[in-house]
Amino acid sequence: MNYPKAVASPQPDPTTRPWLRTLDEIEGVDLPLVGGKAFRLATLKQYGLKVPPGLVLTTTFFETQLQHAQLIPLWAGSPDVAVTAEALGWLADVLKTKPLAKELSTTLNQALADLFDPAVASFAVRSSAIDEDQRDHTFAGVHLTELRVPRSALPIAITRCWASALSPAALEYRQVHGMSIQGIRVAVLIQPMLAPACSGVGFTINPLTGSRDEFVVEASWGLGEAVVSGEVQPYFYKLANQPPDYPVIEQRPGSVPPPAETEPGRDSPLTSAELTDLAQQLAQVQALMGEAQDVEWARQDDSFFLLQTRPVAALPEAPQKLDIEWTRGSHPEFLPELPSPLFGSLLERSQARAILFFKEVGLQVEGLGPYVKLILGRPYLNLTFLKRIISQVGLNPGSLLHTIGHTEPGSAGGYLSIDWGAVWQKRGTYWRILKRAFSNTRHLKAYQAAVDEALAELEHSRFDAPPAAALAQLRQHERIYNELFNANLGLDISISAATAVGSSLIAPLTPNPAIVVSTLALKGVKTSDAELNQALIQLSRLAHQQPAIQNYLADPAQTMPPSPFQAEFERLLARYGHRAVYETDMGWPRYGDDPTPLLNIIRRYAQTDSIPGSGEEAAKTGVNWRKLIGEVRGVERWLPWRYWLAAPFIRTLRRLLRMRDRLNSAKARAMAAFRRWDLALGQKWVERGWLAQADDIFWLTLEEVERTLMLEGDTVVGLSSTVQARKETYQTYAATPMPFTLAEAQIPAIQLGVGLQAEAASDVLVGLPISPGQIRGTVLVLRHPDEFQRVADDIILVTASTDPAWLPLLHLASGLIVERGGLLSHGSVIAREYGLPAVANIVNATQIFQTGDSVLVDGSTGVVQLLEPARQSSQVAE
Repeated sequence: MNYPKAVASPQPDPTTRPWLRTLDEIEGVDLPLVGGKAFRLATLKQYGLKVPPGLVLTTTFFETQLQHAQLIPLWAGSPDVAVTAEALGWLADVLKTKPLAKELSTTLNQALADLFDPAVASFAVRSSAIDEDQRDHTFAGVHLTELRVPRSALPIAITRCWASALSPAALEYRQVHGMSIQGIRVAVLIQPMLAPACSGVGFTINPLTGSRDEFVVEASWGLGEAVVSGEVQPYFYKLANQPPDYPVIEQRPGSVPPPAETEPGRDSPLTSAELTDLAQQLAQVQALMGEAQDVEWARQDDSFFLLQTRPVAALPEAPQKLDIEWTRGSHPEFLPELPSPLFGSLLERSQARAILFFKEVGLQVEGLGPYVKLILGRPYLNLTFLKRIISQVGLNPGSLLHTIGHTEPGSAGGYLSIDWGAVWQKRGTYWRILKRAFSNTRHLKAYQAAVDEALAELEHSRFDAPPAAALAQLRQHERIYNELFNANLGLDISISAATAVGSSLIAPLTPNPAIVVSTLALKGVKTSDAELNQALIQLSRLAHQQPAIQNYLADPAQTMPPSPFQAEFERLLARYGHRAVYETDMGWPRYGDDPTPLLNIIRRYAQTDSIPGSGEEAAKTGVNWRKLIGEVRGVERWLPWRYWLAAPFIRTLRRLLRMRDRLNSAKARAMAAFRRWDLALGQKWVERGWLAQADDIFWLTLEEVERTLMLEGDTVVGLSSTVQARKETYQTYAATPMPFTLAEAQIPAIQLGVGLQAEAASDVLVGLPISPGQIRGTVLVLRHPDEFQRVADDIILVTASTDPAWLPLLHLASGLIVERGGLLSHGSVIAREYGLPAVANIVNATQIFQTGDSVLVDGSTGVVQLLEPARQSSQVAE
């Protein structure tokens, strides 16, 4: 059925103009007039998606009817009349009995005659309240929809829709969701009744798991009200969110057989080709709306018509009584303090894959809230989530989480303890975890293959292609990061388990079993980071011998003079140019884009009196069991049976660390390729005047990039203004100190630019011991490596974290204190190699300590003691 377009009609009187709107007439400021349902459909229609023509009776039409019936005080209240549920219930009954005011009826009949062909005999009449179809309050099934309404019965259907917004069910829904019942404004949408071959609903996210890499479609023959109301078992289709084909990955038949008139051999409402067509339209709807959508659709005359779209109802969050704890965990090891908004949106979008991972191994994660959350731009892990899943398998979460650097300093739970009763009850889960651990190699290879496939596709990018092609390439970001989440979680669990079991076996012999196990496991492991650091050391030796290169390193703005150093540096960039300080974030420059971080590391190494890797420094790197454990008495001295028991787990950990290094290498290639693609797209948008510079694209979210690709820049708010506003917001975020761990209830108390109210710092602080030994020295607080100055001979470096740029300075230090870190972080590994006592996870260490403070650092117990404040210390160089 082809619907005729609206016939041009005489301009109505200005006083009646707000009463009615066609879907084609609705503008961006009309939401308060037409309500959420009509406004969204108008948006879809105006961007080329098929929506049946519609006439909206606006909220002004509704209020005019109330005025005509002298019912405004009951609806909006007055000094003498309170708005109550009982009064609104009476008002709903009255509305259904009152005929439309004469002017309203006349105007409506004229508009119906103008818009709809006389052959249209029946209509669908739907409510469209102002606050309907929102993420947190969809009103699904609450407001009335009338189908197959004859033209003569439209006034009755209209008043029934109005009344449904004031019904006891609607009022209770509002009260439960904390919404006002005063002045409820409702519009009504009238559309021709369809006679579809099939219809149903489509979700642009898996509504059960939250997975964004899946679409879910439910369909039934004929009209879809039976599907929406749950009266029949629909045909079920799960599609991979992989444009342009959107392959079917699961399909289940429905309870209703095909109608007799169905073409022979067709046993399903939708074919694969039709599902692909529908999925492409669902993707367009999501891009237009800017978030995951629940879409009602109907297929008629070989075309899909969209009947309604609304945000997918929010997935169940943690119960209100559960005050979730958040931790910055290991994020500072691979992310900057404030990741780019583009990466942040990717991280939040991919967390559904993490939750699915834990479900697949049999862990109960419902009601624990999201796995990761951005708080003032910073990523936080759900510490409550982690504690619960560890407890479910009979382990002590305090000791394990503290060991891997996820908990607050001082919260360690002693040695690893095991509840064997819980282990037995969860033996099925253990078996699935064990199977998953044995498949780490397979998942690593799958991720590497997926990266190779994505890179091959991105090499042939064309931004003048249809939006669907560019969207497909953009979604490689999400697909690859989901694969990374899956592979990385398997490795993380295996690494944690090997570390924990190995540590528990040798715990009676040393106060730092985890340090011993991780140090021995790393012995002989040549990671890509270590290879890069060694190459930089070799280049620093060349620079040390060439004054011209030293002059260049002091001022890299000059042109690098031809020399053996230049040739070696170019070879290094050819090999490592795709790497970066924070290579997980595609918004961070790669070394090939800006080699300054590498040149600064070389400069710092070259300026030292003794370049690492020779002389006494080389002696510090030797590690063995006896040296790490120290003096052992009794039978263990002659018969190291605990080491023999721990050795298989240490070897396993060594193998897992090598695997993780290969995973990180593949990740670095992928994120570098995504960065190139993003910058190319950003440059196109600069040429079109949408962005000021190409790398502004990293200040957008994935949703904003998707929407812009779909709409080809035709957005209400300009991208440049969005970028500028977000940069200003992030400046405020950067000026706000954030704690290592944070309770959900504390978030509202965070003051921008101030943070949480700080407690008085103690002279004795406890963190995570990451490198054994004890040292007394003078604090040097650094927020950037270039701030280094030798204030004493016994420098204790105090930093926020230790990315590779800090490594040359560890060579010059006697001890290390970091705000964030873990046993396997860059700084931890190098500190142990250099024999530096080191403690991590000292919250706000760069604010608590001052340069010149005299402190005692015990890397064996995690204790840091302030011995003498800077103003009294005589150790500070004059």
